[in-house]
Amino acid sequence: MIKQLGGKLMKKISKSLSLILVMMLLVTFLTACGDSDTNSSDNGKQGSGNELILATQTVGTAVYARAAAYGEVIKPVLPEGVNVEIQPISTGGAAAVLLLDENKAQLATANNVPAKKLFDGTYEEGRDAIKSVCSILGGTDYTYFTIMFTDDFVKDTGYTTIEEVIENKHPVRIVTKQPGSFGKTGADDLLDVLGTSFEEIKSWGAEAFHIDPNQMTDMLKEGKADISIDVVSLGQPAFTELTMTTKMHVIELKEETRAMLNDYGYANKVMPANSWTGQEKDIQTVVGCETLIARADVSEDVIYEITKAICENKDILVEQVPAMEAFEPEQAADNLLNGLPLHPGAQKYFEEKGWL
Repeated sequence: MIKQLGGKLMKKISKSLSLILVMMLLVTFLTACGDSDTNSSDNGKQGSGNELILATQTVGTAVYARAAAYGEVIKPVLPEGVNVEIQPISTGGAAAVLLLDENKAQLATANNVPAKKLFDGTYEEGRDAIKSVCSILGGTDYTYFTIMFTDDFVKDTGYTTIEEVIENKHPVRIVTKQPGSFGKTGADDLLDVLGTSFEEIKSWGAEAFHIDPNQMTDMLKEGKADISIDVVSLGQPAFTELTMTTKMHVIELKEETRAMLNDYGYANKVMPANSWTGQEKDIQTVVGCETLIARADVSEDVIYEITKAICENKDILVEQVPAMEAFEPEQAADNLLNGLPLHPGAQKYFEEKGWL
């Protein structure tokens, strides 16, 4: 009887131990899966080797539309298992380079001028140079350094260049966009290469107003400002309306001024005649360029395929974003259009094409 009870007890213990063992194995398996999912999620947010985030600006902007078009031609040619996710997490300007440096994205739409300043360590005092980011290609869109004088100002002073105004320390009234905008940064850069600043010109009796584009054009129309300095896309609504209703003079930058602005990252470009109403001739100026950039540690093979896909599918890109007509693949490796050194994968493609 005791033996029978002992045998039954041992069987129960054995079954219990087996059940406990099964439960332990199940918990271990589920925990491992949970860890894997967590890592996968984290990697998706930060960009794993196979999941790349392309940071761009807000949905509805031209920059976002361009990034979406890139996605259409990029995704079919990526190596198996590699995916690009487009996220509107960039505010433009310096943000793209900073996001990549922090590994919050691995690809981004950017601008050549702030990118170069961040790479060179000249963007702002106290910020170290950022060397973790490279360019893929440049010149997918342009913002033109656009200086306009009112007709009354030209008639009253006889000045036809910004260099004359600064050299003669004329008490001019200047309007620009607000601080933090590319237009204001461009105006600061221009005065800097001409050896002055907004603070200094005020000592001559000059005035400066840093306001939104509609206020800028209103002041010019009403005779409350003489000069506007901006960096804008051709066809910008406020200035298009201004030149249609008010006689303005679009001002050319002198060659030596353009050369100094090249050192700041701006590229030389001709503003075609009739870009603005009343502008009857081509204007020599400089531009900021939209670029596509990447972290330096993204696979060379992946960047090669991305570069090739964009450069060899311009027709598809133009169908989706007509402004991409301005993109010239054979010029896309130009140093001034990029602001950053080329990624080795992009460099390989451009060298194969004989464009570098």
